[in-house]
Amino acid sequence: MIPKPPDSYMLRNIREVAVPDAVSWFPQTLGWKIVFAAIAIWVGYQIYRKTVHWWNNRYRNEAIDALAKIEREDPNWPYKLVNVIKIVMVYLDSNNASLYGSGLLKQMDNYAVQTLPLAEDEDVHQWLACAENSKLTPPDFEYIHRRLVEWVKVHQINLRGES
Repeated sequence: MIPKPPDSYMLRNIREVAVPDAVSWFPQTLGWKIVFAAIAIWVGYQIYRKTVHWWNNRYRNEAIDALAKIEREDPNWPYKLVNVIKIVMVYLDSNNASLYGSGLLKQMDNYAVQTLPLAEDEDVHQWLACAENSKLTPPDFEYIHRRLVEWVKVHQINLRGES
């Protein structure tokens, strides 16, 4: 039904304005479609890479969190630090389960070649000795803690193609 035009003399010849078709946000030309498809593929690949990297390195954050929960006031801190490092080492390679002492430190150095070697650090050796015998005087907690967190952050190992 067509509406009745207004009765006013000035408005009687007014006609309804036609509304134009909506403009599509999707590109109409093939070139822009290819560009948008390439950008979408690139963004998807970057998200995939970041997700794989996060998945392969999630154990690092868990180890750093576990190390952060160990406090200087705890009399068993050397033993607890060893437990966290052993869990990381066994995660990296199940053959590391039997390592202890200087063998453990050498294997840790094999994973983190760009840092100061742990096997040559006397405080680190003292820390391991204190983990075995709680009657020994422990080294500086902050130094050992810092070295272990640094090792967890920087060691390199190939897990499913990522490091």
